Amino acid sequence: MRRVVVALAGRLVACEGWKRLGYANLGDYARERLGCSARSLQDWARVERTLGELPGLERALVDGTLAWSKVRLLARFVVPEDEAAWIDYARTQPVRALARASRVANRAAVGPTASGVDDVGEDGRARVRFRASFGVAMKWQRLRKAAPQVAGHRLAPEAVLEMVTAEVLSALPLTTDGAVREGELPIARSVGCGEPAAASQSDERPCPDSPRAPTRGAPEEVLAPCELPRFLRPLLEGLERQDGEMPRRDDPFELDARLRRAIRLEQRLDAELGPLLRQVSSPEYEWKSDFTSPAALARERLGMSPRKLRALLRVERVGDLCPSLRAAYRDGRLSWFQAQILAQLLARDAEGPWRERWVAFAQQVSARRLEEAVEAALVLRETDLEAWMRWQQEPEGFAAPRPAAAEPGGDGEGRQVCAPRGAEPEGLEGCRISISAGADVARLFEATIASVRLEIERETGRLPSEGDAFGVMLDHAAQSWALDDPWLGRRRPEGLRVFERDGWRCVVPGCSSQRNLHAHHIQFRSRGGGDEASNQVTLCAFHHLRGVHAGTISIRGQAPDALEFELGCRTGQPPLARYRSGDRVQRSA
Repeated sequence: MRRVVVALAGRLVACEGWKRLGYANLGDYARERLGCSARSLQDWARVERTLGELPGLERALVDGTLAWSKVRLLARFVVPEDEAAWIDYARTQPVRALARASRVANRAAVGPTASGVDDVGEDGRARVRFRASFGVAMKWQRLRKAAPQVAGHRLAPEAVLEMVTAEVLSALPLTTDGAVREGELPIARSVGCGEPAAASQSDERPCPDSPRAPTRGAPEEVLAPCELPRFLRPLLEGLERQDGEMPRRDDPFELDARLRRAIRLEQRLDAELGPLLRQVSSPEYEWKSDFTSPAALARERLGMSPRKLRALLRVERVGDLCPSLRAAYRDGRLSWFQAQILAQLLARDAEGPWRERWVAFAQQVSARRLEEAVEAALVLRETDLEAWMRWQQEPEGFAAPRPAAAEPGGDGEGRQVCAPRGAEPEGLEGCRISISAGADVARLFEATIASVRLEIERETGRLPSEGDAFGVMLDHAAQSWALDDPWLGRRRPEGLRVFERDGWRCVVPGCSSQRNLHAHHIQFRSRGGGDEASNQVTLCAFHHLRGVHAGTISIRGQAPDALEFELGCRTGQPPLARYRSGDRVQRSA
């Protein structure tokens, strides 16, 4: 199954098919159509390019000799001359030993080093954890929403954390010898920055268990071509090259349909794994094999990371509270991305029909809109439990881009559902902030926040918590980015009211672009369209020039609430997907 997914992903990335399907970048396409990240899609495409030159590695993947986690590592550096030796070595070694050996073989790769950062995995990622007040948590949420406006594109929490850390260090640069220069942070007294974390060094010592490059030539045995199960073969028919020409079905629409079908099949298998993983993860389970934990089993035999195992368990356990989530994920009505986003919210609070409402809502909107709604709901739950209990039954209210209607018994002026009341709710002890990031980013952040805490203690006589120091860092970043300026430091262009109304981002469903924005006339001025706001929408340059005017997408209706979008338009056939205003799915291919 993974071999099929890799082959289809490689073909789609090679032809940049997402552009023809109406998506501005690979990340938007991967999130909306496949339910995965752009990094996963690029990783699959990289492995596909490698497997074309390594038939032995391909065969080892298909027949189960090597798990996907090992094949993915070997594909980074193995060359045909060393293929047989590395495959023999990988058969008998655990994934962690193989990762160490691969870092020695590939001198450009720098592995994680020992540090105080929690949970550094073999993929080089760590998790930053600390507690903070509700005020700091709200600052973090607001900055996460504002940072993409500064960068001009969608940002992961890790990227926002790195931007904040870099902003603090830019105000307090370090000399080469580690001495501190005076800087300016927006607190009562200036806050300095201590010494950075020690730079990670790659391990230059050869691994004693590493295989040496074979001195003999290529093996004389000619490997037989891989044979896939019969039910999988139609997914790859017609993709092979013939006589040096492009494949007969190098069509983005065909590749998209096949890739979605393959991922749904793989997702169904993952759903079947959930109950089994839950059984072996229980305290009552007795390990009598070579594996001593579910993480080791996942890594060595199932070909998945421990992080994915924990995510599958999360969906399975939340399924006890909300069976409709489990069923929708198993049937493919919810993607992996959507299920993980919903699980964060559905795992909380009391019983009631509100969970089923959120699952139904997730199937009716784009992944982008669902993520925004869940994020707003989580913030409201942390800051105002009373309001959350009133609004949890109405997920549409969290998805609204504009302030919701006035609350019953309020002052009649209206209030955004995610806006705090001002006073922190009683009986709660703050929020837990947890951010997944690369180990290097996590170490840099940890060193920076520790230095800020020590300098605040030196200046004020009180050692602040990590949450308070993080709040100082957020204040500095917000001031540096001019976020208190209502125009966010932007030049005031024509059509400013249209940009403001649309939230300074492209309105095409699923698009995350916030740079190179254009005011597009729904009915062209050449065809009698006027300049009124109802005839204008905000589009990114790609969707304006290479989407609407190139005919790959179409927009009709009146802005902002009566629009109809068609993505992936083609002559004589239905479009790839149809949406209404608010990223509401109308019909999808």
